[in-house]
Amino acid sequence: MKQKVLSEKQDANAKLGLMENFGNTPADRPYFANICDNPLTGAFDKKAVVHAGLGGRPVAKDDTAGLWYSLSQVRRKGKTVAYIHIPFCETRCLYCGFFANPARKEDLSVYARALIREMEADQDTPLVASGPVHAVYLGGGTPTALAAKDLKAVLDAVQRCLPLANDCEITVEGRVLDFTDEKMDACIQGGANRFSIGVQTFDDKIRSGLGRVAVREKILDRLTALKEKDQAAVIIDLIYGLPGQTMAHWKEDIRTFLDLDLDGVDLYQLIRFPGGALDKAAKGGRFSVLAGLSDRAAMFERGVDLMTRARYRRLSVSHWGRAFRERNLYNLAMKEKATCLAYGSGAGGNVNGHMVFQEGKLSAYLKLAGETKPVTRILAPPANESLIRRISGDLELGRMDLRRNGMELGLDLEGFYSPLLNQWENAGLVSMDKGWVTLTLAGQFWQTNLAQGMIDYFSETRAGQA
Repeated sequence: MKQKVLSEKQDANAKLGLMENFGNTPADRPYFANICDNPLTGAFDKKAVVHAGLGGRPVAKDDTAGLWYSLSQVRRKGKTVAYIHIPFCETRCLYCGFFANPARKEDLSVYARALIREMEADQDTPLVASGPVHAVYLGGGTPTALAAKDLKAVLDAVQRCLPLANDCEITVEGRVLDFTDEKMDACIQGGANRFSIGVQTFDDKIRSGLGRVAVREKILDRLTALKEKDQAAVIIDLIYGLPGQTMAHWKEDIRTFLDLDLDGVDLYQLIRFPGGALDKAAKGGRFSVLAGLSDRAAMFERGVDLMTRARYRRLSVSHWGRAFRERNLYNLAMKEKATCLAYGSGAGGNVNGHMVFQEGKLSAYLKLAGETKPVTRILAPPANESLIRRISGDLELGRMDLRRNGMELGLDLEGFYSPLLNQWENAGLVSMDKGWVTLTLAGQFWQTNLAQGMIDYFSETRAGQA
């Protein structure tokens, strides 16, 4: 089916807005670090950005439709992933800034059918049909809010409509609250080979304060059941810096994860979005314990130590895998800003360096899906997009081969960045060796500041030289 394309810009992606407005403005972000006795806690005053390298030049709304059509007619190059957004949640967690829609049964099946129509309508475009897709991620929201039959139908459409690589990583994100045996089996039958479960903490009191419903016993039962099926990698998220969380709680969370013997874990720092529910509650004095910067840094350090002692493989600054099963392909590809095909209400993707966002209003999306590609916002690639992609992807791994990247881009990156990197080395954030930049433990904690600092430094210094 040939698709029409939405021409009117809608407010499609509140998530991007939250991340763009987090922290300092670009003009206020310092890229030189503080020189201090403990760079882990004192190198910078605060986290500068949520993800480094976000943004681009907004495309005028009248040009969005034509540009999207042009992008959809170009064959892809390089690694490709797909993101499928399920924008529903049973509850609204205190720390989350991305709640979109309540999980009403009557909406969920209708949405699954609309999502499938969108995938079917896209499948023959040159953009989708060319080359393999290496990872697919069903995220949200809460994908496991869908009924088992709808999860299976969506995953069947993924298999039918996307040219999946024969080793494609297919992840379903979920919550213990609604993850029944029937849903587990439906996902596995649909080809899912990786599950990412948002545990955040195993402590019942802290979970209750966050708006999380499932208790520790239920979490352990569901994770054990999923592991014993032995059909897919099982990954969980844990967050440090939560309200009411002490170092003792954090160590117990990691110990519990290690005892479960799962395939992987993300150890994330709590993000407090200005003006969000968590921020308002904190300013209102709701919490007796809310970890400050030094506390979060200490938790990061202890997490790295415990995972290293347990001999887990470190796949990125925040992610660890056990043995052979966990690969973390989707997340690493997104940090490298690989091509990402986007599906669903509020989904975001990346096509030929353009950040693409879809209709975030559920009722509008349901009317458009399958008839009109619901793209409502496009950001054209920023200047130096290739360098930004390399910085973001490489520093997520804790190192960057500056010499090789400079040769491939035709730039003297070693010479250009020497004032900044020498200062960071003096500050205890990086070490330098024959063109390689390697993050110290403190540099890993401040990784997003360093990546964004390199991006800002290049942009502003080159602009000053022009």
